[in-house]
Amino acid sequence: MKSNSEITLMPLNHGDKEALPAEKRMVSKRYFGRGGVKFALLKLLNSEPMHGYQMMKSLGEQSGGLYQPSAGSIYPTLQMLEERGFIAIKVEDNGKKVYNITDQGRSALVLLPDKTRRTAISDGHLSPVAESFRNEKIRKKLGLSPESFDLFRLVTRAEQEASASKERTVLLQQLLSEQQLQLSAFLADDEQRTRV
Repeated sequence: MKSNSEITLMPLNHGDKEALPAEKRMVSKRYFGRGGVKFALLKLLNSEPMHGYQMMKSLGEQSGGLYQPSAGSIYPTLQMLEERGFIAIKVEDNGKKVYNITDQGRSALVLLPDKTRRTAISDGHLSPVAESFRNEKIRKKLGLSPESFDLFRLVTRAEQEASASKERTVLLQQLLSEQQLQLSAFLADDEQRTRV
């Protein structure tokens, strides 16, 4: 079950970016609509008081690393929320600021539209665009070709589905053993060629 502080972060398309190369289109996507960052911060603070750094870390984690907020975007937003009476700041003995949501901020959460979910699917899964963006980021991080990454995803999915049945688990293990033998033979053949 999701906690109240969980936020679905999705990239939003702005303008016609189809003429740009795919890598440029990925970089140009935004994660929040207008006012979405304010709403996301209020939603986090509704669950517990936090330091600014904690909020940045939480938003980054909840996005699976797709959104990495900067101090330059978070702290001015927090200052604006304080000026409007949506949050209050308490300075700890060590000088760190702890942000708390106010009653007015809670009212805003109820009254304002949730702009952090513009492209989210209602069951909580990522939109196709966000899923594609996430997969591409993971693929690059792992250093895999698109074909290898697709195979990795298929094996992972097959293992999840096979876990429900002992017969399917045995069948999958046989299939994976065969593929492993084929890949080992491929590598052995390549090693023999380099020796000659």
